[in-house]
Amino acid sequence: MKTKAFIMATLVCSSFVFMSCDDDDDKFTPESIVTKAFDTKYPDAQRVSWENEAGYVKAEFYTGSYEAEAWFDPQGNWMLTETDLPYNALPQTVKNSFEASLYAKWKIDDVDMLERPDAGTIYVLDVENGEQDVDLHYTEGGILIKEVTDGNGDNEHRPSVTPSAIKELISEMYPGATILEIDTEAKGTELDILHENIHKEVWLDTQNKWLYTEWEIRSSQVPDIVMTAFKASAYASYQIDDIHVIQKAEGLSYEFELEQGDRDITILFNEEGILVPPTH
Repeated sequence: MKTKAFIMATLVCSSFVFMSCDDDDDKFTPESIVTKAFDTKYPDAQRVSWENEAGYVKAEFYTGSYEAEAWFDPQGNWMLTETDLPYNALPQTVKNSFEASLYAKWKIDDVDMLERPDAGTIYVLDVENGEQDVDLHYTEGGILIKEVTDGNGDNEHRPSVTPSAIKELISEMYPGATILEIDTEAKGTELDILHENIHKEVWLDTQNKWLYTEWEIRSSQVPDIVMTAFKASAYASYQIDDIHVIQKAEGLSYEFELEQGDRDITILFNEEGILVPPTH
């Protein structure tokens, strides 16, 4: 009996300790440099709670009737704000673009507004169709810049830091461009930028050296010499799905994505209208 009583007492004490730890987590308050930065940016925030996550300090709060979370680094620098919006609060340009898209009849599960320093505002629509789940990333102007298949159900957005060397590179190559998103992986870095109201994807190597830039154009924007070459080629009867400009150090090329029946094919022309053999 004494053994049982001791075990029960231990369990009760352990439960109390865990509850105390949980309470401590719930009452976490960051350094004043962070709270002051938050209060300055969101003076009307309500129901604010704090937590540490991934090396950042995150505030969960309400701004008006919208739920939001803002990320700061330990030095009080604002990194990201994600605001949960109703669909009708989206800019009309975004709604028009979505409602004219192939996803218009899909169920809208969630809408987020992402704001980052020195970057354009992005609106993310999480849409579902049966077991399919896709995140659609739009600019304020309604340009669809990314479609992300949400295979693992992880819909969290995290702060990302754009190195100054990359900012300088983009500013030099594309004056006036806005960096929308940045994604760094083992093979290099992909940036989505808005340049002269055109969405462009910029690819860098692991040393942040420019590799190439790609953007979509309409068939009416293809140079005459290239379109004439396409119409004279063996692929003239194929339906054009998409056309992309690929900019590299050696010049521009034009990538045609084509289909005919069940067959899909991609071909490439250089600036002189010469069909470029595929590389393997």
